[in-house]
Amino acid sequence: MIDLVSFIEGRYVAPFMVIGITGSVAVGKSTFARNLAENLSRHGLKSTVISTDDFLMSNKELHERGLFEQKGFPQTYHIDQLEQVIKQFHSGEKSVDIPIYTQELADIHPNETQTVELPNILIIEGVTALQLPAEQLDLKIYIDANLADIKKWYLTRTLEVTALAKDDPSSWRYNYAKMPLDEFTKLAMQVWQTTNQKNLDDYILPTKILADVVVYVNQQHDIFDIELK
Repeated sequence: MIDLVSFIEGRYVAPFMVIGITGSVAVGKSTFARNLAENLSRHGLKSTVISTDDFLMSNKELHERGLFEQKGFPQTYHIDQLEQVIKQFHSGEKSVDIPIYTQELADIHPNETQTVELPNILIIEGVTALQLPAEQLDLKIYIDANLADIKKWYLTRTLEVTALAKDDPSSWRYNYAKMPLDEFTKLAMQVWQTTNQKNLDDYILPTKILADVVVYVNQQHDIFDIELK
C-alpha cells in the first residue's frame, strides 16, 4: 500500500483527482478503497470514497425497464449522473448531493440523499467504476484474486448477512434466512453463476486491461502484489 500511495502522490495534480477502483463482486473493493483513502488522507490528501451502487437505477425503474434480472450490469446504472458529479467537482462545486443505495432495502433510498464534500481525491469504487469514460478517471485500479477465493468470499458474506436477518421481518433477506442451509447455499451459488459470474466475464474483467494499477490479493484478502503500469 505504501508503494501505491507514493505512486498516487506522484500522479496527483492539484486541486482534484479521480480514482476508479473495480473488480469482481466480493473481491474487497470497498475495504480496499476505504484503506486507500485513509492512507492518502494521512499523507495530506483529503480523500473520499463513493460507491457506484449509489447510482444504480431504483428497483422500480429496473422493473419498468425490464432490467431487474440484470441488476448490477452496466446498463442498470445511471453512469451519466456519476459523470455529472465528477464534472461538478472539476468546475469548482464545494459539495454535491448524490443518492444512497441501502443494503437493508437492496434499493436506492426513496427519501434520503448524501452530501459529498469536495476532496483532493475522489475514489469511486464498484463493479462499474471503470465503465466511466477514460478521460473522467485520472487513475484506474483493478483488484484481482483467484476465482475460487472470490466465490468463497461471496458465499461466506451472503450466508453471514442473511443469517443476521433471521429475526428481522422487515428485511428482504428474512425469508431466505429461514431456508435450510443447503438449499440457500445452492440458491446463492445459482445467483452467483447467472448474475455475478456473467457480470465478471462480460463487463468487469474486460476493463482490467484499462487499469493503470492491478492489485492482487491472496486467500486472506491481503495484498501480495501490486502491478504499476
